[in-house]
Amino acid sequence: MKKFTFLVVAVLLTITCCERSTDETQNQFDPEVFLLTSNGLAYKFSDFELYDSSTHMFYFKTIHEEFENFENETFTFFDNGDTIYSGCFWPNYFSSIPAGPFISSTPSFYGNYVLRIEFWYDNKPDVRNCQDMIDVLQERDLLHAGLAVTISSVDINGMQLSFSFTVTNHDQTDLLILDPDKMGPALFHYYTIGLRIHDLEHNEVFTGNIVSEPPSPWNSWNADWLSELPSGESKQFTVVYTMNSSINPGEYIASFNYPGLSFQVAKDQLFQGTNRIWLGDIRISQLIKADSAGVSVSRIIDMITPEGNILNFAGIHHVY
Repeated sequence: MKKFTFLVVAVLLTITCCERSTDETQNQFDPEVFLLTSNGLAYKFSDFELYDSSTHMFYFKTIHEEFENFENETFTFFDNGDTIYSGCFWPNYFSSIPAGPFISSTPSFYGNYVLRIEFWYDNKPDVRNCQDMIDVLQERDLLHAGLAVTISSVDINGMQLSFSFTVTNHDQTDLLILDPDKMGPALFHYYTIGLRIHDLEHNEVFTGNIVSEPPSPWNSWNADWLSELPSGESKQFTVVYTMNSSINPGEYIASFNYPGLSFQVAKDQLFQGTNRIWLGDIRISQLIKADSAGVSVSRIIDMITPEGNILNFAGIHHVY
């Protein structure tokens, strides 16, 4: 009887071990899975074409219409099964903004071949370009540095304000960018509010006041708006505003959002020959000083992030 009991226990243990082994085999994580959603969709590194670190945008090789219906899902990026960071899909009709990384959805502002990871600055660190993410993307040859934008000068002559900014291509690809000189100031300012100036107490003292003009039709784009910016090169643009009131001497925060195209560009239009159309936008803030009773505001002191951290010029670039 004891031998029989021992035999039964041994068989049961064997069955249990086999079941556990089978479960573990089924649950083994595919090291090629890079993105996993809470509804079970998995995307491998090979599904992606590139990541633009200047806009935190992932580009897929093909169209993925399933993302159009994501509302309350979460997502996680992995490196060989280890979590890099997680976030959520957040519907644009919500009146609130989540803490941490999120992807705007229903509707998205970009085509169904792009995922843009957003982050509204709070007391949490921005993990989107964390070192683990940069390393794994570099290893897979998916990392693209995109653009960097800096404020070159802000000059006032009477009630006329001349604003110059410089766009630099840090990408390994030649990029096509929106050119305000080709578009004209009205059309360019349909895609951006332009220059804004606040005092150090965050009181607004100037906002770009150029009346915008939408394209016709509103959801179209034209190749004539774009200029080629070769890899490693920079281009400076100047926009002229009329001021409603003068600026007193002192230190101010100058902010600018440099725009690119978004949902208008279809997947098969993204590359024009070997040049990639740069999508998204970059928001920058820099500390400036007005002197001589506000006549000259051309002195750029340094740059500040939206969190208020002061950076030097070398630190403005987002990755390396």
